[in-house]
Amino acid sequence: MKALLQRVGVRLAFITTLAACSMTAQAADDVNEMFQMGRAAYYKGDIELAYQLLTQVEASNPRHFETKALLAQIRTQKKSGVTTVRKSYESVVIPKIEFTEVTLAEAVEGLRVLSKTASDGKVIPNIIIKDPALAAKTLTLSIRNLPLTDAIQYLADLSGANASYDKHAVIFSSAATAGN
Repeated sequence: MKALLQRVGVRLAFITTLAACSMTAQAADDVNEMFQMGRAAYYKGDIELAYQLLTQVEASNPRHFETKALLAQIRTQKKSGVTTVRKSYESVVIPKIEFTEVTLAEAVEGLRVLSKTASDGKVIPNIIIKDPALAAKTLTLSIRNLPLTDAIQYLADLSGANASYDKHAVIFSSAATAGN
């Protein structure tokens, strides 16, 4: 009986150790996933979401170098009052967009004019199309009362592009070059 209890005890200890290791691995995966989401939000220009996610990562893993670096950049931007491109574009609402069978390059030019008009000349979006094949894609868009950021995302979606917010511009790139 004593031998049986020892075997059961050893097995329980082994199972408990495996469960703890599994939970630790799962927690590490969750922290990594949260970091990846925070990093993606940062590079898309969503600084607030990036800050929220990355501070959670920092709380779980205070030594995570990339998290510390991104949070330092975010805190510097917040401290200096730097308005991000995305934030300034969110404030502009375009009353009406009517594009019919235009190229992406033409739609971007039209969006610049519409934004300039809607913001009384204060906001003219800086949009860069990296791939000439993207610039030549045709699209049609008809919509009303739309924030400039949403209009940019619609153009990206309709043309099969990835739109990422840089410090000074929105960059349209094809899916193949999005990681570059």
